[in-house]
Order: sequence, then C-alpha cells, then structure tokens
Amino acid sequence: MKILLTGAAGFLARACLVELASRGHEVLTTDCRGRVDHVGDLADTAFCATLPDADAVVHAAAVQYVSRDMPWIRRQAYFQHNNVEATRQLCARYSGLSTRFVNVGTSMMYAQDGSPVYSTGSPMQGQGVYSRSKLAAQAWVDALPNSKATIIPCIIGGVGREGLFRSFVNMMQSLGVVAFPGSGRHKTSMVHVKDVASLIACVIESGASGLFNAAAPDPLSIEQWIDEISAELALGAVRRIHLPLAPVRALSALSGYRILAREQLLMLAQPHVLGIEESLATGWQPRFDNARIVRDIARYIADSAKDARSH
Repeated sequence: MKILLTGAAGFLARACLVELASRGHEVLTTDCRGRVDHVGDLADTAFCATLPDADAVVHAAAVQYVSRDMPWIRRQAYFQHNNVEATRQLCARYSGLSTRFVNVGTSMMYAQDGSPVYSTGSPMQGQGVYSRSKLAAQAWVDALPNSKATIIPCIIGGVGREGLFRSFVNMMQSLGVVAFPGSGRHKTSMVHVKDVASLIACVIESGASGLFNAAAPDPLSIEQWIDEISAELALGAVRRIHLPLAPVRALSALSGYRILAREQLLMLAQPHVLGIEESLATGWQPRFDNARIVRDIARYIADSAKDARSH
C-alpha cells in the first residue's frame, strides 16, 4: 500500500515510518523540515497540491504544548495554523478520492469531567487552546466523504520522550526529592510510541473506521511513576513534596496558561484513563504496559545525562 505520512520528522511519525515499512508498505513522507520526501507547510494550499496520490494518508503532523517552537505570544494563531489550517488543506487535497484518511488526535479532546474511563463514546470538549485546535481539525476529518479513522492516544512515551519525567529524574538523582502539583494519586494512561504506530498500521490494514483509543494496560498514578523510576534507577527512598494545586492554577492563569495548560491542570486533578476495546477488536495488542514505559523513559534520561557528562 502507498501511504503518505505527515509530520514525518516528529516523534510519533518516525515510529510509524519504521512500523509501516516493516509491514511492506511504501511510505512517502512530508514535514516542514527534516530529511523527508516532501518539505513544506501543510497549511499552504499550493504545497498540498504537490503531494502525491496515495492509498492512505496518516496525518500525524501537529503541534502541542511541548513543541519546541511554540511561541509565548499569539499561541492561538500558532495552533490554528499548524493544527487546524494544515488539516483543512490536507483534507481538501484528498477529499472524494479513494484515499483512506487516518488522523491522529489526542485524549485531551475528551471533556475531562472526572470520568474513571474515557471511551470513544465519551463527550468531547475543547478545554484549552490545544484541545480546541485538535477538535476543530477533527471536524474537517469528520466532514470527509472518504473512508476514515482517528487514533486517540493518551500521553505518548518511549525512548526519546522526556517532558515532566526529566525534572523528576533530575530531582530524584541529585536531591533525593521530587515535587509535583496535586495528590499524585489519580491514574493516568500512557502509551508507548511503538504501540501507537502498530495501532495505526492495524487500523489501516483492517480497513476499520471510527475512533480508536491508544493506551497501555495497567495505568499508574504519578506516585506510582515515582516508584517505578526509583526502582529502575536503584535510588532507594525518595522524599515526595506535594504542591497544592490551587496556587499552581492561579499562577498558570496569570501566565496565560503558559506554566501549565488548562488541560494539563485538569489531568493533575482527576483520572485520565482510556478504554481500548475498539482498538483491541482490530487485532492490535499493546506490547508495553505503563510501568515499562515509565522505566524506559527514566533509563533513557539517566543514560543521556551520563553520556553528556562524559563528553
């Protein structure tokens, strides 16, 4: 199958390229930078017109709160351009063709209302600039007459992903202490990047349509993340400092939610667990549980820091 992969220089798409190629598919790549087949801005109509015909499109290109080029001002315009307008132009390029369209969403699209589990039938609501942009992009995908599916991953982990975990590892190794907002006792789903890639491949090959959550088995809380990191790095007892959420919320609001986004604050205050029944029905089986994902990230961060010191 001939597959166009967007955002191909990114963390998830790199794993998708490996997975799809290993299954014998011809993968053509595009991104706004990097070593890809087609370099350009998906929000540009003229560039999208140059993209090749394909049996399927995997739309993994998007920006999020941890994107390195996210500005401190005009963030709404940044998300609108990169997430909404790019998806609109890509949909226009392939609308009405026999091309199958697979979009990558985010679990932040679900209305975070304290539900113990979010299924693909749970209500969706944008609760911050990022999730609103992803829902606006999803609306363009929903309007396509093509065969289509959307993958909804939770927090994606694996070797190369850092985020909050780098500060955890650094504090735990250097000070024997870790600080975080909230109680840290709510379960939060993660998923390994390789498992998201394999789910995308399963959805393409099975011809399945609809929404498909991507999450690893046995979700953990932040407190349990710390236990796994400590065990993996043989750190022993670590002192835990719980920062009250109220002042963190207030500071974030005063910063225009640049310290922590609205969606991130909601995830710190309540469970964020995904049900994966529809995904399992495609034949997909996640290979990594949450504990393994946390340990892999911790080991990667610790080893990369050691390598940096040695050079």
